[in-house]
Amino acid sequence: MPNSAHRALRTTARGLIAALFLLAFGRAGLSEAQAIIKVNDSINFKVGILLQPQVDFQEVRNLTDDGTGGYQQNMILRRVRLILGGQVSKNVFFFAETENTNLGKSTQAVGGTQTAKAPATGFNLLDAVVEWRIAKEFNIQVGEVRAPISREGLKGATSQFLLDTSAYALPTGAALQNNAERDTGVMFRGYFVCDRLEYRAALFSGFRAPGVKNSLRFTGRLQYNFFDTEVYNFVSYGGGYYGTKKILAVGAGYDTQNDFRYASADMYIDWPIPLGSFASTIQYQYINGGNTFATALPQQNTFQIEGGVFLKDLGFAPIARYEQKRFNAAVVNNVTTKNENRVAVGLNFYPFPKTPHAFNIKCWWQRVQLTPGAAAGQTASGYATNEFSVQMQVYYF
Repeated sequence: MPNSAHRALRTTARGLIAALFLLAFGRAGLSEAQAIIKVNDSINFKVGILLQPQVDFQEVRNLTDDGTGGYQQNMILRRVRLILGGQVSKNVFFFAETENTNLGKSTQAVGGTQTAKAPATGFNLLDAVVEWRIAKEFNIQVGEVRAPISREGLKGATSQFLLDTSAYALPTGAALQNNAERDTGVMFRGYFVCDRLEYRAALFSGFRAPGVKNSLRFTGRLQYNFFDTEVYNFVSYGGGYYGTKKILAVGAGYDTQNDFRYASADMYIDWPIPLGSFASTIQYQYINGGNTFATALPQQNTFQIEGGVFLKDLGFAPIARYEQKRFNAAVVNNVTTKNENRVAVGLNFYPFPKTPHAFNIKCWWQRVQLTPGAAAGQTASGYATNEFSVQMQVYYF
């Protein structure tokens, strides 16, 4: 083939590739620095990724508490998420994400039982939701939906101000057979009072007993925003607004199935200040698995208070959290319950403060106090462990 023919063929191939690229991406719009693949005014989608590499040094106490337990040392991927979201018609939206969590982690249990390092834990479908936005007052979500039990349970891991969610944010997973408080079902939500009052009411599969004839799970939540609103957050609330909004929100949740009962109350504030912003969450939860239904959840109360200050000019944020769990009985189902206190402090670093979620580094120290004895051989006063973590986040969506 003559050189001129080769050149013509190469030129045609380049033109075809360019045309295909422009067809797919040439109409991509920008929404808050997010590239959207746009088919028309009512059909579009976008893709994203979350990576959270983490280093953990977690203290281990043995049965005799003789000081020889030492520290677990793990280099893990706390989360890897692949994210897809978009719109298929004027008022129908979808969101789906998969997650591989704690990749590479190994644990050393009290008593010396070793679990091997997990080099591959596999991807898990986390969210898979369709929302039909009929009107501000009435909208429907179906699929694997986040149960609206509390503000903390609805915060997005991608925008967390602290290192991670509360240790007590997702209490019903194993007992009610759900996936990190995502359950299959339908949820209705809407907004009133100038979009300040939000309701959520959901029916989920919940725990399916033998015969699959037991009642469904009902979960409801009310939230009121006194200043800026959070309309159509999908699928989670922001974990931190970094001075871009003035939020003071109070909420309450209720959850039930058979004789299982759950109730929560919470307040969230994210307030712009001259230095940047101040954010805080206060939350209470009551949990009672019932006498026969979810006995793995003995009657208990949890409380958390946390806060931090984002220093926008320095790109740093000191953070702190206190949590506690109290059981109503010392022994449940022949198992000694473990009252807990958790105290944590940390420092976040944002190299690019204008896009704090896209890339950040968080350092964290946490002390966990358990009383009374958490295992056979422990003293009646219980014991405490320390944990040090450093996490990097890379996020785009």
